[in-house]
Amino acid sequence: MGKGRKKLPDQLKTLRGTDQPCRMSGGTQMAGTAVVSIPKSGLKGTAKKVFEVVASELIAKNLLDVVGVDLLVSYAREIALYHDMMRDLEKEGYTIDVETKFGTSTVVNPKRKVAESALATAKALAAEFGMTPASRSRVTSLMSDAVSENDFAEFEEV
Repeated sequence: MGKGRKKLPDQLKTLRGTDQPCRMSGGTQMAGTAVVSIPKSGLKGTAKKVFEVVASELIAKNLLDVVGVDLLVSYAREIALYHDMMRDLEKEGYTIDVETKFGTSTVVNPKRKVAESALATAKALAAEFGMTPASRSRVTSLMSDAVSENDFAEFEEV
């Protein structure tokens, strides 16, 4: 027989609102802050901040579970790369001067292409979590399609 499903960390139980004393494993508990523990993925800097904010919001809306964490890590990395490249572009400028054999020419900064690629990938991943306006309406409609007790009340005979 299998071991059953994986145990959820106490922090995740706290964020979901299922933190009953009988369900807690006795690990460190959070004191009112909604911070998600970072998976062993090496997230640092901007990506770590993005992951903490987005994961907390998605868990609060019941849109993130253990299976989707890897995709969220990828999203955090891509959006952090975008932010970092755009920050560099603001300092360096959107064009750079390049020396060629015919003289100096002005070209688009290569960091701009990296930023555009990271943003495109992040937008595709964001759609999976319902973080774009179009996908948000799709996700909310799926969540509101839950059958209520009175859905068949009109078909009951009096």
